[in-house]
Parts: sequence; C-alpha cells; structure tokens
Amino acid sequence: MSVTVQNCRTCGGQWFPARLLCPRCGGADLAPRSVERGVVEQLTHLGDVVIASVACDPEPLLVARLHGPVEVGDVVELTDRPEPSGRCVAFVPPSGIPREELS
Repeated sequence: MSVTVQNCRTCGGQWFPARLLCPRCGGADLAPRSVERGVVEQLTHLGDVVIASVACDPEPLLVARLHGPVEVGDVVELTDRPEPSGRCVAFVPPSGIPREELS
C-alpha cells in the first residue's frame, strides 16, 4: 500500500499531484516515489466522510479520505485504491485518473 508522489532530483522537493516542473527550483528532473505512511494533522468531518491533511516525511502534505477510526497525530497507511480494506487507511486518489473510475 502506498501513494506515488513526485520527487525532484535537483532540490529533493516532493509534490502531489505531479507537475511538469518542480515548483521549488524549476527543475525538470522529476521521478516517481512511493510514500507508504503519513501523520494525520487535521480532520474534517462531512457527515460519514472524514477528510484529513496527512503529512509525509518530509513532504508533501496530502489531502486524503480516511477509512477507520483515526485521530490527529495518528500514523496512517496511504493508498491510492478506493476500496476500504477494513484497516485504518488514508485514500489519496492517484492524479490523472478520471473521477468516474474512482467511484
């Protein structure tokens, strides 16, 4: 289980969603990198749906839908698969996939 972010080989910045150029240094040497976990920083409850900002080490800060009971400060596994696994996970839709395929 992981989410693919973009890593700048010039400055080390990490971004999601993918960009054409690094927003920090303008470099074009970008490569995918898997991130498996993050720390929940903030929660927003929208009825039965829980949205969170999840900080990865050292970056990026992702917005994810949470599945399972999670509190601020908890470490969660990140996934780009929309189906809940029954475990506490943070779902981050992969960039470039049409919304219809995620429902």
